[in-house]
Amino acid sequence: MGIMNLLLFLLFFVLFSVMQCPTLALKRSYVVYLGGHSHGSQHTSEMDLNRITDSHHDLLGSCLGSKEKAQESIFYSYTHHINGFAANLEDEEAAELSKRPGVVSIFLNQKHKLQTTRSWEFLGLERNGEIPADSIWVKARFGEDIIIGNIDSGVWPESESFNDQGMGPIPSKWKGYCEPNDDVKCNRKLIGARYFNKGVEAELGSPLNSSYQTVRDTSGHGTHTLSTAGGRFVGGANLLGSGYGTAKGGSPSARVASYKSCWPDCNDVDVLAAIDAAIHDGVHILSLSIAFVSRDYFLDSIAVGSLHAVQNGIVVVCAGGNEGPTPGSVKNMAPWIITVAASTIDRDFPSNVTLGNNQQFKGRSFYTNSLPAEKFYPLVYSVDARAANASASDAQVCSVGSLDPKKVKGKIVYCLVGVNENVEKSWAVAQAGGIGMILSDRLSTDTSFSEPHFVPTSPVSAFDGLSILLYIHTTKYPVAYISGATEVGTVAAPIMPSFSSQGPNPITPEILKPDLTAPGVQIVAAYSEATGPTDLQSDDRRVPFSIISGTSMSCPHVAGTIGLLKKIHPDWSPSALRSAIMTTARTRTNVRQPLVNETLGEASPFSYGAGHLWPSRAMDPGLVYDLTTTDYLNFLCSIGYNATQLSTFVDKGYECPSKPMSLLDLNYPSITVPSLSGKVTVTRTLKNVGTPATYTVRTEVPSGISVKVEPNTLKFEKINEEKTFKVTLEAKRDGEGGEYVFGRLIWSDGEHYVRSPIVVNATTL
Repeated sequence: MGIMNLLLFLLFFVLFSVMQCPTLALKRSYVVYLGGHSHGSQHTSEMDLNRITDSHHDLLGSCLGSKEKAQESIFYSYTHHINGFAANLEDEEAAELSKRPGVVSIFLNQKHKLQTTRSWEFLGLERNGEIPADSIWVKARFGEDIIIGNIDSGVWPESESFNDQGMGPIPSKWKGYCEPNDDVKCNRKLIGARYFNKGVEAELGSPLNSSYQTVRDTSGHGTHTLSTAGGRFVGGANLLGSGYGTAKGGSPSARVASYKSCWPDCNDVDVLAAIDAAIHDGVHILSLSIAFVSRDYFLDSIAVGSLHAVQNGIVVVCAGGNEGPTPGSVKNMAPWIITVAASTIDRDFPSNVTLGNNQQFKGRSFYTNSLPAEKFYPLVYSVDARAANASASDAQVCSVGSLDPKKVKGKIVYCLVGVNENVEKSWAVAQAGGIGMILSDRLSTDTSFSEPHFVPTSPVSAFDGLSILLYIHTTKYPVAYISGATEVGTVAAPIMPSFSSQGPNPITPEILKPDLTAPGVQIVAAYSEATGPTDLQSDDRRVPFSIISGTSMSCPHVAGTIGLLKKIHPDWSPSALRSAIMTTARTRTNVRQPLVNETLGEASPFSYGAGHLWPSRAMDPGLVYDLTTTDYLNFLCSIGYNATQLSTFVDKGYECPSKPMSLLDLNYPSITVPSLSGKVTVTRTLKNVGTPATYTVRTEVPSGISVKVEPNTLKFEKINEEKTFKVTLEAKRDGEGGEYVFGRLIWSDGEHYVRSPIVVNATTL
């Protein structure tokens, strides 16, 4: 009986203790966005900044019960242009805080992914390695003293792409600085280098070690993108002998600043802090080769931060994402952002196989030039060369340690794609003493993609691979050689690769995204010497330049071009600069055929936006479609935001229009009608940025749609004069609908051609 009473007492005590002690709820890091600061772009003292931080503590303290708890919770205060903070909160605390006056939005801090020697010549800035007198480079003085900020994985400051030889004093407007940890040194070229890591620390829940206390780039991505936008001229650039030439950025004489917020993944709170810092520091252009998941605009740190940047006259250029060819996979869809797709240039890296019976097969690789041409080497099937303790399946895919050095040394090894990384297979061959590799795919078509292998390698299709395997099995002494070299100027381009994310815009389909495409496949640029050109830990090679593909590479091509245009037209708004590159983009290849995807099917504006970047045309577009901060606020009102949320963006307060604007009427350089039933009229306004002229319109009409433009001529008599026109679109007949059709609207005075894509989805009538 006594034992039973004791057990009941203990049970009661435990239950009482549980009821008295609150359960520890999971805390997660959130961004609390409060809009903009009333001080705008005015200089603020340290006291003012401390007062802002204190107000953040007060706001959160009112929710948590004490200011001390708020101080423990907040790990970022955004105090320059973006008003808000990042804090570790329970979900219930975040929900309660979202109800407080002045809170525009609260969103969970999420982790996101990071998304040359020939490309600038392909874009027309040079010819045969020479810079002509009419090049935009010459007219823009190579982007002299334009400041390009890059939010990415940091920078390798010792790269020759960032040398400051011959550069003058740093522009007086610059307020940024260089964080010297890890022996990072800035100069008159690399004028800023900062890192942002509190989001990573909040995610890990413990203090960070020294590897997180540096702006030094350990992945190569940030160095590559920054040098593509603004790197100096550097001769002899190549990767393992491929792509040899002079590396340079779009604005070689620009100043550059690195804002490291990717480790290697990028957190919302760190990216937002980097944008806020870059606005304060005085950049002209922000390049972000980062693609976040699709979210409501005020729940997206890039969309939020970039709106503040654009309000301050900064052009924001972002990668469109590498999740194609899925429809609606495009990222960074806000209309104040320039969103860039990726496409090929007229360069390739063939690495071909010739067998002893003179059969030839095509492949691609970066490492092809070390085997003497037309010298045959013994050829062996990897399964026939397996190590004693290895399975046939491991040897078939050339797993590390699966090959017998006695059977491989001095030979070319035939391996099969699958299981392990392709470059790891060439590592296994090299470690076993092999001198080359033929890599057979499992697909019937040629899907080879150039990679930096450890031995000369030729990836071939499954069909060609079977022919090679048959040769090996039916020949007493099979032999082969691998040869190749960089091909330039003989390759049809641009072509839209399958990885480049596509429209329609999943948030506001009335805004066409991506905006345009630019070189993003196999781009040579500077690289970090803290890592090898592959992701393998065993790769101890160090290269000053590397070749990478992705919309991460196309984004800085546009940022560098904007640097040149900003130098020529310093008074143009971010939207005018975007209009210039969109309305002058080209939609045909270098062989005068429509742009296609990699399966050679005709591509659409959902792949390439307005077309392919063509910098020299953009210098003098004739007319531009301009937008102001108020236009963007009216756009946000139309999708459900209210004046209270938006009023902090303008000094004199803001009220949503009594009649919301139609999203179709945002003065964008493209026209997109995602649901046309009957007919609709859209309005656009053009601003003259050239000489007085009369423009006449013509249309390339989408299938099944009639297009009427009123008026059909616009006469401009002075600079900055604006003229408005209306476009009426009507479905001509009944149909099933549900499919997008495409056309173009072109205004011309005989010298300038101002092109806008028309994208229409006619629903059932």
